Amino acid sequence: MSKLIDEVVFQSNASLKNRIVMAPMTIQSAYFDGGVTQEMIDYYAARSGDAAAVIVESAFVENYGRAFPGALGIDADNKIEGLSRLANAIKEKGSKAILQIYHAGRMANGEFNGGHTPISASAVAALRDNAETPIEMTEQQIEDMVTHFGDAVNRALVAGFDGVEIHGANTFLIQQFFSPHSNRRNDKWGGDIDKRTAFPLAILEIAKQVVASREKPDFIIGYRFSPEEIEEPGIRFEDNMYLLDKLASCGLDYFHFSMGSWQRSSIVNPDDKEPLINKYHQLKSENVAKIPLIGVGGIKQKSDAEQAIESGYDIVSVGKGYLADPVWASKALNGEQCEELVDFAQQQELKLPTPLWDIMEYMIVDKAAEAAKQQRIQELQNVEITFEPGEYTAFGYGHNGQLPVTVTFSEDQILNIIVDSSKESDGIANPAFERIPKQIIEGQTLNVDVISGATVSSQAVIDGVTNAVDLANGNSEALLYKERVAVEQSTEVIEETVDLVVVGGGGAGLSATLTALDQGKSVILLEKFPVIGGNTVRTGGWVNAAEPIWQNDFSDLPGEVDYLKAIAKTPESEFVTEYLEDFKTLKAQLSEYFKDVDNGKHYLFDSVELHLVQTYLGGKRTDLNGNTIYGRYDLVKTLTNRAMESIDWLSEKGIDFDRSVVEIPVGALWRRAHKPKRPKGVEFVDKLQKRIKAQGGRIMTDTRATELIVEHGKVVGIEAQQSDGTKLVLRVNHGVVLASGGFGANTKMLKQYNTYWNEIADDIKTTNSPALVGDGIKIGEKVGANLVGMGFVQLMPIGDPNSGALLTGLIVPPENFVFVNQQGQRFVDECESRDVLSESFFNNGGLIYMIADDEIRKTAANTSDENIEREIKEGIIIKADTLSELADKINVPRENFIKTIEKYNSYVEQGHDIEFNKGALGLKVEKGPFYATPRKPSVHHTMGGLEIDTKARVINSEGAVIPGLYAAGEITGGIHAGNRLGGNALIDIFTYGRIAANSAVEMA
Repeated sequence: MSKLIDEVVFQSNASLKNRIVMAPMTIQSAYFDGGVTQEMIDYYAARSGDAAAVIVESAFVENYGRAFPGALGIDADNKIEGLSRLANAIKEKGSKAILQIYHAGRMANGEFNGGHTPISASAVAALRDNAETPIEMTEQQIEDMVTHFGDAVNRALVAGFDGVEIHGANTFLIQQFFSPHSNRRNDKWGGDIDKRTAFPLAILEIAKQVVASREKPDFIIGYRFSPEEIEEPGIRFEDNMYLLDKLASCGLDYFHFSMGSWQRSSIVNPDDKEPLINKYHQLKSENVAKIPLIGVGGIKQKSDAEQAIESGYDIVSVGKGYLADPVWASKALNGEQCEELVDFAQQQELKLPTPLWDIMEYMIVDKAAEAAKQQRIQELQNVEITFEPGEYTAFGYGHNGQLPVTVTFSEDQILNIIVDSSKESDGIANPAFERIPKQIIEGQTLNVDVISGATVSSQAVIDGVTNAVDLANGNSEALLYKERVAVEQSTEVIEETVDLVVVGGGGAGLSATLTALDQGKSVILLEKFPVIGGNTVRTGGWVNAAEPIWQNDFSDLPGEVDYLKAIAKTPESEFVTEYLEDFKTLKAQLSEYFKDVDNGKHYLFDSVELHLVQTYLGGKRTDLNGNTIYGRYDLVKTLTNRAMESIDWLSEKGIDFDRSVVEIPVGALWRRAHKPKRPKGVEFVDKLQKRIKAQGGRIMTDTRATELIVEHGKVVGIEAQQSDGTKLVLRVNHGVVLASGGFGANTKMLKQYNTYWNEIADDIKTTNSPALVGDGIKIGEKVGANLVGMGFVQLMPIGDPNSGALLTGLIVPPENFVFVNQQGQRFVDECESRDVLSESFFNNGGLIYMIADDEIRKTAANTSDENIEREIKEGIIIKADTLSELADKINVPRENFIKTIEKYNSYVEQGHDIEFNKGALGLKVEKGPFYATPRKPSVHHTMGGLEIDTKARVINSEGAVIPGLYAAGEITGGIHAGNRLGGNALIDIFTYGRIAANSAVEMA
């Protein structure tokens, strides 16, 4: 028999007739002053009856505490009459009426509160768009607020409600007092965790006093809480368990989780998949164990409710289900199917007020059409699948054009799938080409998931097989909807000891792994995605290193001479005293170089010192507090001094560099890049991966590192989990190298460390791998690692406007194209640093165009003529025979555009850009056809991360080395300060990746 029908008795001796309550949901339908409307009464009455209780939406206890338009109020006695009618309407049907009470605090919007500035525990703005900095409440205001809550409880009693739910969740005022993010006070209302419980405890205490004074012992008092906050610092689950223990010791009737799913795990640590309800029972005190617990979120049918009860909740709270089905409890208790969607014609029937109807659009459907769709799916799942036996070749569309897929069929089965990935993978192992065919064959279905990190390739294989099914006269539609067999998760734990574990399969991790293998060490490389490569495989492949002998074979350009003269004039005050000698050495080199130029000798000047100075000064930026930030000079010097050593090491490992040209990546400031002949970063990943496997290294993909193992202050291993649930406990003889990248694909972290990102992070795309969410940084921080430079994020100015991707369109060295804005005018030196370019893009409307002519095809990197033609068809590249036609196609003024191009061509002829002093001038834009590639800034590189020293050892918050822990690549901070020069990312990962491994081996 279902436990849902069981009675629940509270400490107050009040009882619920079953274990189903209607969740509080704001319907925004009160009068302008917060009074009850007939619409509200009708809505709640229609949903009362078989539910044990209806918890009415949050009612503000003070006039300026609204969080929503149309909010309900309980701030004045004149509200009692309307509230009484509402309570009676609920109780008449047989449900208890419980009223949620709250104050929005800093979440109060001035628009709904007469323009009043919000109040809170401290003057700290919320981490949300357009958040207003609140006024810090005085002690008297706090005491008054406690009284307001007491008055609200009294009004609820007078109005006839059976109870109140104190709203301590959803970042409203009560939660703000408990949160270390919003409460920075040092009086009795704030400070340590114990003092931050004072305000919620005071609210509970006054509520109990009011109930006692009214001699209403069976009046229900509940407390709602949000289990965690994403803010730093913020409430963590363990903090809440401390608060709940305090509340429980005072006595109350229930606790009510506030979250989107009763099965939810941590939002602070996405790697931790354990449901919070499990943690609740593990951490609950004796006091908390006595209090019934309400679970909420994702309870759509009776089966969901029963699973929630079995998992450890005492009561279930149903929200959206009651919007679609006012008799949800009746149907669930009778074992009937509950409605989950609302028909577009049901508003009146379901008593849904218009403001609520407007915000539940996602639930409103044409039920007839939806029913027909579901019926069609059921029909398809019963179709007998047959084929015309044979072998058929069809195509999907991958990154590089058509992907041939050859499928062999019997009369009733898919027997074999062969993917011709020669154009697509370029030698890199792509799990899509192995796993997707395997899943299709094993399940005899096209209903398979794409693979993270290989989405385009996965879909290309699925599309190719789908098209082959059609060629074989099979029913591809039926195969797309055929049910999959569920895969059971493993509970196995594997323990092992190796010399070194490396976390992250990008360039830093690969170079660290191979360096240790070269010294005869056993190494396991962990990569959480199914495919290795990380951001490295997405790069343009440019690696900066000064190699004067090679570079001298290439003539300089007049603009570069001007640039070097400007460098020579850099004031010595820019350099820390002990590093001044490097700058003086560079100035002496430049003095000799300028003599050669005066004597008619032209060559491309470079030196280690120039690379060092450019990197050091190029990273200089101002933080949000107005402080000038530089990179750590010792880290920069190590990087630039050992850069050529890394190039030689890569060459030794088989990397085939193109020695025919010295290139300049976007934002690099100088032509010194070594670039492989193969496009993108695949050459590095391919060759290093093969070397690792040949030398006995083990690469474990689909394996997520979860936690470092620390004993006596030293990192001695790491725990990880594989995609099938298998847990790994890997102990190490030498150390752990963290090389899992930055956090460019994590919007929450971008906002967490820099409020500037609150304005644009939700809309901006990223060039990064979706794997780069900062989990490695969190792992390091958990064992005490110090974080540096976290507020600095670099944008890639030339991201694709739709996807954020970098390597689409005509990506060429900046000397060979022109940027124009939406007025058809140039506005910046195309060779500028990335952050300067990005800011100038935003100042010019965000969307700009890269303009070039047909000669650009000869210099276009990381693409092919086939790709260019495909991207022209897809609109990624815009092509026109004349400049006038191109202006029309990109909707810029013809006259401005043509004049801009003509002026630029004259600068190329003169060898000097008089408008923006562009350092490198290459091709003109004069031979049709002409091309425009739309571009928009994307998140490209996060400068901050774990602090390291020159031996790649991780430093803790007290400035000491964490023994056994090393880090390399974008996961670290301090090298590039506020701006990373183009081409310096790859030299960073290969240099410090090797250093990290060498240090681990040497220091063990």
